[in-house]
Amino acid sequence: MSPRDIWKRSARYAKSSEFDDLTDTGEIPVCRPKEDLDPPGRLGRPSRDLLGAGSLVNVGLAVSSIFVSLFFYVSSGSITNMALFAFGRYGGLMAMSLVVAAAFPNTSPRRLFRVGVGLTAMFYLSLIVLGKAATPLALPLGLFNGAASGVYWFGVNTLIYDVVEGEERGRYYGLNFAFLNVTNVVGPFGAGLLIAKVGGVTGYFAVFAASTVAFATAFVVSRRLADTAGIGGVPIREALRLPWATPEWGRMWTVVALRGFKQSAGSLGLVILVALATTSSTAQGEFAAATALAAVGTSILAGKVSPDRRGKVMWGGAGAFVLSTGLLLHAGLAAILTYGIVTGLVYPAVMVPVSSVILEAMDTDPKAGERRGGYVLSREIAVNVGRLLAIGLLLVLLHFVAARDAVLVTVGSAALLQLAVAGLSARTSVRARAYS
Repeated sequence: MSPRDIWKRSARYAKSSEFDDLTDTGEIPVCRPKEDLDPPGRLGRPSRDLLGAGSLVNVGLAVSSIFVSLFFYVSSGSITNMALFAFGRYGGLMAMSLVVAAAFPNTSPRRLFRVGVGLTAMFYLSLIVLGKAATPLALPLGLFNGAASGVYWFGVNTLIYDVVEGEERGRYYGLNFAFLNVTNVVGPFGAGLLIAKVGGVTGYFAVFAASTVAFATAFVVSRRLADTAGIGGVPIREALRLPWATPEWGRMWTVVALRGFKQSAGSLGLVILVALATTSSTAQGEFAAATALAAVGTSILAGKVSPDRRGKVMWGGAGAFVLSTGLLLHAGLAAILTYGIVTGLVYPAVMVPVSSVILEAMDTDPKAGERRGGYVLSREIAVNVGRLLAIGLLLVLLHFVAARDAVLVTVGSAALLQLAVAGLSARTSVRARAYS
């Protein structure tokens, strides 16, 4: 058992709530840890509660995330406004992660989760209230949305580390990504139809209202989440030092940054490509739905890959992802849609195993339990540095080449970088297994 698991179990068993399942036999009650009550292969209750609350958040994001960016384009006709909103969002997310670590060290991850969800609901309400007046406020609204997300992600990532046991990780991430892709099928497709039916900017506001309801429900449900200790004092310089001081984490820091680059390049770039190919909101929903549907089954399969096979699977997924990017060289919605389906099938082979490897890299530090806040902060810095670099590259290219060419260069760069993600992750996975 790794030091991280010893720390987790001792911290959780110290709480009386972990022993509240009693046998009702008429004899002296016998206290047993909740983990002992869950059959093998099934997630424990803390992990199931976190998966459920997080899935509700994913519903809210799936319904509206692509349409928030598209709203700024439709209401202004400017791709730059879309990019400015994204830049503000990721900048605000990283800045708020620093604020949380410095100003709220003793706040429980569950409270951070709930506050982040509540602030995100307020963001969507503000879009509805502002209406078209929100268009020139793309950058500040992006900062607000990013700040809300920063609180949420700091909370949920810490909770994942705290409550998901080592043997649950593959199953948890496999189910999480599968549920995420299911919501990404239903959410965008339904939202696109709703916008088309209602018509105009009003249709976007109807979608934002639906997201607000999802976030409000997640806020209520999240009361059931496990209440773990705050992150404690996390000097920002320590979080910045970790990649240099811990070689395994240095590799993972780079992996997280490169995944962030791919995430923002793809999420914004594909919205732009579909918008250039067709002005239909329904087409945006159909593309997102097709991509997500293709990823449902492979996400579950990727979660079952044994550690000794991860390297080959990640290399295969990254290589297929690079090759599929060539489909975007063909103009037209059909080629874009084919790209979405193919990448939806192959990218979970990279994404799911890497998520487990990231936590395993943390396990190689004997003081990971004490430093978990520093690792979470370091991770947030990495992913948002990558996201900002991708948006920054796109903004620069938009000044020199046509919008479609700017997107192709950015998305193509992100695809090539996934080969580095596979290579670095495979090396860390081998070293982490040797450590355990």
